[in-house]
Amino acid sequence: QTLLMEDREKGTVTPALIAEQVDVAATVVPKAGEVDRKAVVAELIRRFSLWIGKDSTLADNSDHKAWLNAARKKDWRYWQRYQSMLENKMSVTAVDALNDSTDRILGLLEDPGRDGRWDRRGLVVGHVQSGKTGNYTGLVCKAADAGYKIIIVLAGMHNNLRSQTQMRLEEGFLGYETTDDRGAGKAIGVAHFGDDLKTNSATTRADNGDFSKVAAKRFHGISPEERPWLFVVKKQKTVLTALLNWLQTRVADATDIDDGRKLITKLPLLMIDDEADNASVDTGEQLFNEDGTPDEEHQPKTINSLIRQVLHTFTRKAYVGYTATPFANIFIHRRNETKEEGPDLFPKAFIINLAAPSNYVGPARMFGKMTKEGRKGAPVVVLLHGSIVNLHEWDLVAPRLAKTYRVVRFD
Repeated sequence: QTLLMEDREKGTVTPALIAEQVDVAATVVPKAGEVDRKAVVAELIRRFSLWIGKDSTLADNSDHKAWLNAARKKDWRYWQRYQSMLENKMSVTAVDALNDSTDRILGLLEDPGRDGRWDRRGLVVGHVQSGKTGNYTGLVCKAADAGYKIIIVLAGMHNNLRSQTQMRLEEGFLGYETTDDRGAGKAIGVAHFGDDLKTNSATTRADNGDFSKVAAKRFHGISPEERPWLFVVKKQKTVLTALLNWLQTRVADATDIDDGRKLITKLPLLMIDDEADNASVDTGEQLFNEDGTPDEEHQPKTINSLIRQVLHTFTRKAYVGYTATPFANIFIHRRNETKEEGPDLFPKAFIINLAAPSNYVGPARMFGKMTKEGRKGAPVVVLLHGSIVNLHEWDLVAPRLAKTYRVVRFD
């Protein structure tokens, strides 16, 4: 694949060229005679045949300063490790598309080195099971390279999902298995594709490895000069309360002159909200005063309130929600705000719709789309438009269908 990537820059990669370069590689790879040449050629044809469209973006760049350029990306190490790991097992086209996509998202966030107060909130919409976790892992890597110091990933409502997300980020970002004492265990994933970057994790892969009051006692604070800190936490009241208290008592370095809130001014925050439509949205309606200002006494739902309070503790922050079902998020009122929680989670800075790869199989591929010529989906689905009206007719039709299809009846 490395040889073919060089050829790809010069022109089209053909099946004949792939076969030729496989033979070249076989002369230098030990035990190449044990490799199934036909299978290697077929896999490379598949990888170089994949295509991915362009992401769609809506953005509001008011008070945003463009900052991401080639010079800023020159010495990135987190991303280089992750990119090398992905190229070892994925289509180079898919990796290139991920690189472009995460560059676009990061560029719409703020430069973590920018002084003063700033707040960027966006939403990334992807297809079901189409690589959203891989996308935000890449974003985390690039954010760490750029200078974001605290990275919080809100990972579902249950221990097993949180633990699963922790493991994915250990493989793609940390480079080591976390241990019960929050130390570095066995080297994994990106550790085999670059240097050990000594990144800190406040949470572990264990089912009980979430952030807690007990865990908070191990950490006294965070220095701006340290490597980034990763927190993979559940959207759960006890967890988010412990995290908020720790940030305000151990990490805060200033006080808001207006309301006395503890503030963190020296550490830029990136918050990733996985499945952002689940639990994060305030389902209570906030009212507005006669002059159009939001009711500051409104009490948001608990999880929404805690997420917003964590964000409100930082003077420099970015929030990125990821979901395949964005409707609850885009219908958040854009002016919702309270004194204690600050602004609501409406994606006021940007909404990005990720393009699906050409080999993605979703509802449109399975059931087809309605056109002038009718609906034509995959040959594994037969739509019965009310022609079967009772169980007797079903019993007559089902055996015939079963000769070709797997038949399931829903009563």
